[in-house]
Amino acid sequence: MIRRLAIATLALVVSSGCTERRSASSVESVTFDVAMLPHFSLVLVAQAKGYFQQEGLAVTLRPYAFGQVALSAMLQGPAELATCAETPVVLAELRGERLSVLARISRSTRTMAVIARKDRGISGPPDLAGKRVGVTLGTSGHFFLDTFMLRHAIDGRKVHLVDLKPDAMAGAIERGEVDAVATWAPTTLALQKRFGEKVEAFYVEDLYSEMGVLVARRGFAQRRPEVAKRVLRALFRAEALFTEQPEEARRVVAAVLVDDAEFLDATLRQFQFRIRLGQSLLEQMEEEGAWARRMGLATVDPAPDLLDALEPAPLLAVRPDAVGLVR
Repeated sequence: MIRRLAIATLALVVSSGCTERRSASSVESVTFDVAMLPHFSLVLVAQAKGYFQQEGLAVTLRPYAFGQVALSAMLQGPAELATCAETPVVLAELRGERLSVLARISRSTRTMAVIARKDRGISGPPDLAGKRVGVTLGTSGHFFLDTFMLRHAIDGRKVHLVDLKPDAMAGAIERGEVDAVATWAPTTLALQKRFGEKVEAFYVEDLYSEMGVLVARRGFAQRRPEVAKRVLRALFRAEALFTEQPEEARRVVAAVLVDDAEFLDATLRQFQFRIRLGQSLLEQMEEEGAWARRMGLATVDPAPDLLDALEPAPLLAVRPDAVGLVR
């Protein structure tokens, strides 16, 4: 199970072997509202290994259970950066918030799944019709579920959605309050481990690619351009650790997030940890924007141009080949 670590603990987990130091006058402070999920391992590794410190940053990580609440906390202040999936960014933009995605920091086609109780007569996706399905509304899980139902020609009006936080899903399944849930890793794996043969898991790897992003309030990159670049350089160090020493990277994440290293290892292998800002992210955000408008989740008119929510300047300065946007 994921540990909810104290802010102070996260702020102090740094490598004792750091050799690069900047003068005290050049150290910049920055606060992240971070979702304590494997999706955002690059941020956790950069803090634990001292990469932020090596870039002259004094970083405070404020931990949250998942990305939607981390983003909401950032919008309320005082943090300047947050981690979340792309869907909450889209929904916030459609509510009138103005955000800047600095980079995609993870990607996976197998984090999302529908986990269903077999004893409720669910042996295939069409059996969800007429059932109660738990999902965290306003998240990537919500978008995945609607897309999943569309793929399998399930009339969404015949499915009763129950708004559940991920940590409430196991209890709701066990008590029979829902017949199935749609959610992300590591909750998906934890539910399969807990209920075993009693549940069926439906993955659709070609249906949806979940993208973890680093996001700020609009204008952050203009107000603090050097800080934005230092953050990205630290994250590229974490990316290199995953590429060159994956076992060490997973060990670091395990020390921060979980007690069960084997369980975490299975989760982390579902992700690609590469820092990019490309057209695929924009296209997916635009698709989600169209979905949100159909669902009545947009409150501003006209809808904003989601291209404006992507801020490539810091990444272009640090690693130009990591940017692939058509502007």
